[in-house]
This record gives sequence, structure tokens and C-alpha cells, in this order.
Amino acid sequence: MLGGLGMASGAIAQPETVGQLQATPTQLGDDLQITVTTTRTPRQLLAAPGTVTLFDRENLERNPGANLRDILRYEPGLSVQQSPRAGIRNINIRGLDDARVLLQIDGIRLPNEFNLPPFGTGRDFVDLGTLRRVEVLRGPGSSLYGSDALGGVVTFSTLEPSDFLVDRDSYARLDIGGSSADSSFSNALTVAARADRLEFVGRYGRRDFREPNRLGDIQFRDRQAGGSNSYFGKLVYRLDEQQTLRLTADILNRATNTFFAPPNFQPETGGATTIASLFSGLSANRSRISLDYNFDNPSGSLRAIRVQAYYQNTETPETTLEERRLAPAGSPPGTPPSQLARRDGFNNFLDRIVGGNLQLSNAFTTGELNHTLTYGVDVSTQRNERPRRRVQTNLVTGAQTQNNIPDNFPTKDFPDSDTLRVGVYVQNEIEWGDVSIIPGLRFDSYGLAVTADADFFRNSSPPPANFSTTSFSPRLAVIWKLSPEIRLFGQYARGFRAPLYDEINSGFANTLAGYFVAPNPDLKAETSDGFELGLRGSFPQGRFSIAAFYNNYSNFIERFANTGTQTLPGFTRPFLRFQSRNAASARIYGLEASGEYRFQPENEGFSLLASLGFAVGDDLTADRPLTTINPFKAVAGLRYRGAAERWGAELIGTFVGTPRAPGDTRLLIPDGYVTVDLLGFVKFSPLVRLNVGLLNLFNTKYFEYADLRNFAAADRFRVDRFAQPGINFNANLSWQF
Repeated sequence: MLGGLGMASGAIAQPETVGQLQATPTQLGDDLQITVTTTRTPRQLLAAPGTVTLFDRENLERNPGANLRDILRYEPGLSVQQSPRAGIRNINIRGLDDARVLLQIDGIRLPNEFNLPPFGTGRDFVDLGTLRRVEVLRGPGSSLYGSDALGGVVTFSTLEPSDFLVDRDSYARLDIGGSSADSSFSNALTVAARADRLEFVGRYGRRDFREPNRLGDIQFRDRQAGGSNSYFGKLVYRLDEQQTLRLTADILNRATNTFFAPPNFQPETGGATTIASLFSGLSANRSRISLDYNFDNPSGSLRAIRVQAYYQNTETPETTLEERRLAPAGSPPGTPPSQLARRDGFNNFLDRIVGGNLQLSNAFTTGELNHTLTYGVDVSTQRNERPRRRVQTNLVTGAQTQNNIPDNFPTKDFPDSDTLRVGVYVQNEIEWGDVSIIPGLRFDSYGLAVTADADFFRNSSPPPANFSTTSFSPRLAVIWKLSPEIRLFGQYARGFRAPLYDEINSGFANTLAGYFVAPNPDLKAETSDGFELGLRGSFPQGRFSIAAFYNNYSNFIERFANTGTQTLPGFTRPFLRFQSRNAASARIYGLEASGEYRFQPENEGFSLLASLGFAVGDDLTADRPLTTINPFKAVAGLRYRGAAERWGAELIGTFVGTPRAPGDTRLLIPDGYVTVDLLGFVKFSPLVRLNVGLLNLFNTKYFEYADLRNFAAADRFRVDRFAQPGINFNANLSWQF
């Protein structure tokens, strides 16, 4: 929602730092906005050292959307890439996405997207119904979180029993919802209970959906059907008033079956074959279990201890079925394909991580300075595999083969890879009167070990390479309390991202299409130097935030760039070569602002909301704009809250400009657009609530730049495959008992 950055009235009277590692509404007060991601310690949002967008449980429940794109819909500077087949693929923060943005749930990193065209998986491994808060840290976060936090951090925090057991020992809730945007229907049951020192919260959620009802030519609409099951449970045992143990289990299983519309694959021809039909059955399965020990003592010198151990396994298996027409065996070149064949394929992407972390916080005083020292260590080992199989059956002759279709199978796009990450960090929050100074430093050691087998070498001759690197990531932030209501903040932060296993060692050749992907063991880690200056204020009748940022990047990695041609052994003709490589430098700078004005001090009546964001990014080596930069975006809204918040409504307009073109006529650049949405909620009683949304009121046909980035202009005729839904309705009804 637009209010994601809002500071509630009265919060400024609270201390700016909170001496607890895990803050809950019952501990801090419902009107106090707290961020943990910016410093790894609870801190008032007003006094955060950087820009962070926060969605608490109330925000999440008022937005009846199904995924992260719905949640971030009204946030300039942020965007979400969505694939018609794989769903949510990337979260873009200030022009950076993919592995440059760290996603974590309860401190556990989520898998990166695997993207090696034409294959790819998503990053949608979280059921929003299991969350109590979402925090989006904008800008480098490597000083606290290490590699992949180059562009920012998205932190998902899961439900706690105390969220529901405020004045009772048992709780149950039923949620039912749906959306006309994708003909979806969802339902969920949440239960919580307390017995002496033992507390429990559990949730089961089910969602069924179909293809998006895109406002475009229906011939480009793939037929799709999918469903997901989510299982979540958390057991909390309070050893005493200061110590707790948490055992969390979290399982998400989602399956999406897609029958591609003929116009969406007909251009994909390969000389002696043409595609007749194409089906994909893609699943996303994530399961994790974690054990946490927490010690919190707000008044002691040892403020907090957190120890966590976890195991998480993620797999995205995909079954494909293609029907193709082949030229008869032995036919001379140019013979039209006439024999029908079937290709049965299986692809999988495995991401398994085991790890643990230790974090401590101490408070002490030196003269006039108050210190909160936070330090710790993160250790994890991550396993990644990418096996693929395919069999082609000639439906006329019955002949079967696993060779030259176009690869030789079974195969692997990269060798089995094990990544060891070790990070040690320290941060000191120094309070000196009205000034807070926060220096921090992290050391990371990153090691990649590969195991190559016959499946990998079947289509790749270059031997894979191990890789290791280290990095120091410092940060220095300053917050100046200009008045009880206003804070000026600035920071310098260094970012770091080690190259991934597939960027280093992907390798295969498609001899029919005439290209190959080459490994690059000489890749270097990306680094950045980021600067941010901002002003933030919170008043009884409003709040505002404005921030300017400037980031320089070194050794920027271009994934699978076209690096020319090369003749392969055994062939006389040249092949196109694609290889990940380091660009010398890049830069991104921009401005973000948001604000709210309430016509009366109470949280009822009318209020105006507005926000905007723009960024400019350039590849300084190639002297051309970066294609990952979000276009200018401005959002304005009128909100009304009834007495005691029994009901409310918001009318929100979104303006998105035309992306800054890189001067490449081969790319399709979508036009800007304007949309208007109407959102509302009604509390029929303290136990029954209805949230509704009427989106794209004027039935505007528009496209998200994130979905079309790098889309070829030559494929303009099928761009309607990515058109967003026209006017659509969603709703969620919750009943507590």
C-alpha cells in the first residue's frame, strides 16, 4: 500500500532504538513502525540509516493480492518481473535485480533465479499469507548481509503465535478470497494456541488459478491452470522472560501447467524442424526447517543473542512436451518437415542450503557516547544442480533418440556446484546527543567447488573451474535529529556480489541453431560504492521522506553476453559465442520521495498520499543506458478511514513514464501508462472483515517494462502475450473465531 512507509502518529515519542532483537506489536505498541533489516536490530523507521519500505501484517491483509507484485504495486523505485510461464522472476530495486538483490525469509537466503534462455525458473517461493511483515531495503546491504545484497535486501518475516494470542489462549481464522485477474480462488485456515510457556501457530493455504485475463489479442493468451498448497507451523517455547526457542517448518508446493498458444512458439523454428505444439508443467517446491534461540534483555549490557540453524531444500522440476514436424531421415537440405515427432523432456533446478548464524548485541557507554555493538557470523553451504533429460520419438517410424535434439541428453547446463559462504560482521550504533553514527564492516569468504560428470561434458568441452574470493564491505551512516519530528540521514555503503556457479561454468553447444555458451573462470566479483542522502519527517497529521542516491559499480557482470563468433572443434563454420563477462564500470543515480497528509490528527477521515521515483543508469564501458532501470513512476491517492477504522477506501492513480531507450532499435520499448484503482475494506464486526479491490478502473491496456525488458522489436506482433489485465476485481473475506 501507499502507506508502507508511513510513520504512525505518536511514534516519535518512543526511543529511536529498541533493545530487542525480535519486536512484536504486543511488545512495542501497534502504532510504532519498527525496521530490523537496516541495522539487524529493531530501530524506529523514522531513525533508520537508509531507505526501507515496510509492510506490516495490517498492510499485507488490506491488500488482497496474490504475490509480491501486488504488494509492491504502488512503490516507485521497485518493480517485479513476471513470466507467463514461471511467475515472479525478479525483484528490481533502484535498477538492480536478479542475484544482485538478496531475498531472505527469517534470515535464510532464498534461491536466485536460474535463467539460461530459453529456460528459466522464478523466485516466487513464499506464501504471503504466512508473513507478518515484509521489509525492502533499498541500496547496498552487503555490510550486514554479504554477497547478493548489492542492490538491496527483501526480508520476509513469518507469523508469530503472539501476533494472535494477545488477550486469549486460542485463536482460529478462516480466509476466503479470489481475483478476476487470473480467475483464482484461495482459502486458508490459521490456528494458534498457548499452553503455559508453549505457543503454537499453524496455517494451511490453498490457491487455484488460471492464465491471466490479459487485455490483448486472445490468440496470444496461453492456456494455463495451476494450484498451490502451503503448510506453515511455528512452535515457541519461552524458557523464561528473556529466552525463547523457536522451531519453524515451512512448505510450499506450487504446480503450473501451461499450454502455449500457437503464435507464441511458431517463430521458433530450427531448420529441419518446426514446432506444432508446446506444453510445460513447472513446479516450485520449497521446504525448510529452522531452530532459533533468542535472548533479549533490553536493560542489560548484553542486550541480545540469536542463534539459528536451518535446512532448506528447493526444487523446480519441469516436464515439457513438444510436438514437432521433422524432415524425413536422409532427406536433402531444404526438405519441408513432414513427419510428426514428440519430444518428452524433464528439467530440474535444485537449490539446497544448510547453515547457521550467531548474532550478539552489547550496550555500553564511553563518556557522552552510548553504544550498541552488534556482531556475528553467518555460515552456509549451498548445493546447486541442473539435470536435464529429453527423448524424441518419431511418431511415424517409432524411432527414438536422445541425441542432437538439439543437445545430447542427459545433460547438465552447469556442473554440480557447492558454494561455501562465511561472513563475519560488526556494527556500532553510536548515540551522541541528537546525532547517531553507525559504522559497520563485514568480511566475506566465498568458495565454489564443482563436480563435473559425464552428463555435463556431453555438450561442453571446456573443463569447469573452482572459484574463490574474499571481500570487505564497510558502511558509515549518520542520522541527525534536527527536531523531534525530522531526521536528516546520509550513508556510504560498499556492495559485493560474487559471480554465481552458472555465470562461471555454464557451457553447452546448440549445433543446429549455431551458438554455444562458454564458461568464464576468470570472472571477478562485482563491487559498488553507494551514497545516499535523505530527509525524513513524521508529524501528528502527516509524514514525508525524500532520498537521493548515487551508486558506482565495478566489474559489473553481463550474463551470457554475445562475445562474437568462434569455430568449434569438428566444425568448419563459426558459431555465435555467449559468455558472462565483467564490464569495467556502471553507475545508477536517482531520487525517491513519498508523503502523506491527514486532514485531522486522528487515524480517521481523509488523507492525501503521494510518492515518486526515478533513476538513471549507464553502462560506462559501452556508453549506453542500462536496460534494467525502471521508468519514472509517480503515485497519488486519496484515502478515507471511518470512525474506529470500521471501514475505509482509497482511490489511487499510478503514472509510469516511457523507459529511457538504449538507442537499440532491436529492442521493444513500451509506452508509459496511467491506471486508476479503488481499494476498500469493511469490518462487519471485530471478527469479520472484507478487503476488496477494483483495479484498472478505466480498462487501460498497458505493459510492465520489467516483463518486456530485452524483448525483441521483431517480436512486436506477439507483445499482447504480456499485456496486463483490464478492469479486474479481487476480494478477501476473513472470519476469526
